[in-house]
Amino acid sequence: MLNHRRSRIPRVDGMTIDGTPVELAMLTIGSGGVAIDVAEPSVSTETIPGMPGTTDVTIEDDTGAAYPGDRTITVNLIAIGGEDDINAAKQWLGALNGRTTSIAWRGLPGEYRGRLAIGAWTDAWAYDRQTHSKTDITLTAGPYLHGRRTSRTLTAGANTIAVKGNRPCWPSITLTPASGAKTASITDARGRKIAITAAATLTGTITIATDPHNRETRINGNLTTPTLDSDYFPLLPGANKLTLAGCTGSIEWEPNTLI
Repeated sequence: MLNHRRSRIPRVDGMTIDGTPVELAMLTIGSGGVAIDVAEPSVSTETIPGMPGTTDVTIEDDTGAAYPGDRTITVNLIAIGGEDDINAAKQWLGALNGRTTSIAWRGLPGEYRGRLAIGAWTDAWAYDRQTHSKTDITLTAGPYLHGRRTSRTLTAGANTIAVKGNRPCWPSITLTPASGAKTASITDARGRKIAITAAATLTGTITIATDPHNRETRINGNLTTPTLDSDYFPLLPGANKLTLAGCTGSIEWEPNTLI
């Protein structure tokens, strides 16, 4: 009976929560729809004696844009079906309450990620039969849509990769030192590089996580430090030229899009 009722739910919303289509959880989008709160840019100014007005001291990303703050995604959901279906939908959502998860829908170029909160439930009854139940869920999310993870192989010398999205993204890099190399490095088109050196020959696998929230460099799983003139750099939207010296490797990233 449950599968029969599911077959009658139109797949029109195209929404997933925690990677699961909402209709498979006996949920659909209510009349309140979806609301995407503003991602307010973090702008800073200072008053400098002897200068008119104020001076913009905003920290900018590599595209020249001010970094945006978090945003709230609100979705009006309706649990439908029989009472057992409605209770099952409530329990499924309840298991996600307070967790970090994702929401995506239709043709968006990625998913929003953040911490989920489930609002109050409003039950509707017809005589002695429960017909549906409504709630609003909110996701306190980062400002960007995170796209599908992409990976590319890198050869020694110059490489060009195309990055989707409209905001910089932070890649994960894996390097394999060339035979006999004491230094392995990767450099972007603006001259910023990440280099690893060793007193003896470099051997094994070098992994580099550039994400500011979890930034580290390892050789064969052991923490190490890049050279002092190294700089963890992001990938920019569009074409990126990367030059490898003393190594080959691969790179992975998730494109970021701001709407």
